[in-house]
Amino acid sequence: TTATRRRTEEEYTIEGGAMGEGGDGVVERSAFELGSPAMEEEERNNGGGGGGVSTMRLTSYAYTTVLLAAVGGLLFGYDIGVIGGCLTLGGFRETMGWPPAIEECGVDRPPEPVQVSFEQGWITSAFMFGCFAASPLAGYCADRFGRWSTVMLGTIIFFVGGALQTGANGVALMIAGRAVSGLSIGILSTVVPLYIAEVSPASLRGSLVTLQQLGITFGILVAFCVNLFVQKVIPRDWGWRISLGGQCVIALFMGVGMLFMPETPRYLAWKGRLEEAKAVLRKLRGSDQESVLLAEVLEIEKEVEEVKTQNSSWAELFSRKLMLTMLVGIFIPTISQFSGINALMLYSATLFDNLCLSGITMTAIVGVVNFVFTFVAVFFSDKGGRKPLLLTGASGMIFGLVAAAAILWTIDPSENKAAANATVFLILFFIANYASTWGAVASWIIPSEVFPIRIRGKAIGLATMGNWSANIIVAFLTPILIRPDVANVSGTFMFYASFLIVAIPFVVCLVPETKGVPLEEMEEKFSKPLGQHVKTCISDLRRRPKKCEALPK
Repeated sequence: TTATRRRTEEEYTIEGGAMGEGGDGVVERSAFELGSPAMEEEERNNGGGGGGVSTMRLTSYAYTTVLLAAVGGLLFGYDIGVIGGCLTLGGFRETMGWPPAIEECGVDRPPEPVQVSFEQGWITSAFMFGCFAASPLAGYCADRFGRWSTVMLGTIIFFVGGALQTGANGVALMIAGRAVSGLSIGILSTVVPLYIAEVSPASLRGSLVTLQQLGITFGILVAFCVNLFVQKVIPRDWGWRISLGGQCVIALFMGVGMLFMPETPRYLAWKGRLEEAKAVLRKLRGSDQESVLLAEVLEIEKEVEEVKTQNSSWAELFSRKLMLTMLVGIFIPTISQFSGINALMLYSATLFDNLCLSGITMTAIVGVVNFVFTFVAVFFSDKGGRKPLLLTGASGMIFGLVAAAAILWTIDPSENKAAANATVFLILFFIANYASTWGAVASWIIPSEVFPIRIRGKAIGLATMGNWSANIIVAFLTPILIRPDVANVSGTFMFYASFLIVAIPFVVCLVPETKGVPLEEMEEKFSKPLGQHVKTCISDLRRRPKKCEALPK
């Protein structure tokens, strides 16, 4: 960047090892200018070819850091996946004071007692209420106490919530345990993507942030498989406690692992701890990529200098300058939840039971599809770009939901096996599209990228509040909507498809391509007047996203 070029005669120190002759850790910019022969030689030695961060290689320490942080997603996914199966387990229903699960299926099946439907809605949505309440606090804590400290706080709270659920003896204590776990996930779902984004180079940021979604889908899969094991093997009166107790085991593992992980270099630099930030960057990037490392330090210091000249406040989040940024950063993850994905994840066992299929078995299959197709997002979010994935995924999800609704509207799956199989295929098609596109890109990558660092913690907290607001509505409404005397399953599918239909023109006209754009330069993507912004966003679809060039010539 221009600001970076102006500083090529300054001297920078990188802690932790020698970068120039003499091994004193000091690099004179006259010998290592950006674009100089010395730097180009080092880029060639590192396989860079002038690509800078686009060819960044990470250390094993960096991958361990990201993977351990992504266990926060596993906690989230496990909590989502485990409760749906428990709702149909005999021992769980007996403890909650509910009658046995209804055995009949099809369009003429009797509905659950109204009180049971509402209590199920409260048990699932209490988790979302906790997430909603904690997400703005998470943004404040992330900015005030640090990303690492906030992740640890969320992990401890999750352990407590899991313990309350495991020992619950009725609906009230179960709701309390779910709400406490929700407080934890409200924190972790806000801060973990931010943590991962800030320890990742721009060229790998999308792929590494998608590990959060991969952790979620793996957690859902593990929960579904544990529920299946409990249903088939464990005695019915206490087996569900094993399912819920798994939350504590995962939280303990993450808490111990995070003790050995660093604070993010961007947060350290923001707080004036530049030497610590440089030392952490060296551990994350390795000692054999000095030119790339130096360029990243320059970008971070430039951003920090700019932040120090600006005072951020909650009011700034609603200023005209950040209007488009906030609209995109909040709308995209919110509409992702209104796609209906969590309706399937939370109530999959009930939905498939209503289709005269084995609910617990089918949820395990759903978990496998969800997990496997998340790898598509991991591999292609930094290759094909964010917008193509969002548009392709939305189109596929709309087709899956509308086609499944049409079949269920016209044919009774309990009397037509082909219709039941077609419906299952379409549901799995919907899940595959969500997992490979919106699950990672909309829920985690976009919010972690688009906000300027001076307001990033607050803004991501607000975006996560929108996300959880949608989740609360979905979790509470779904068991009511799927009742035969309300909208049934077909009407519920059409309800969620309508939100995706609205999302497509929004993505085309208002969401810019953010692939490979350094976090320090993201604000410029949203700084144009609305008309010019729309034209740029539309033109993004006609040109291939550029490779990230962190070392301009």
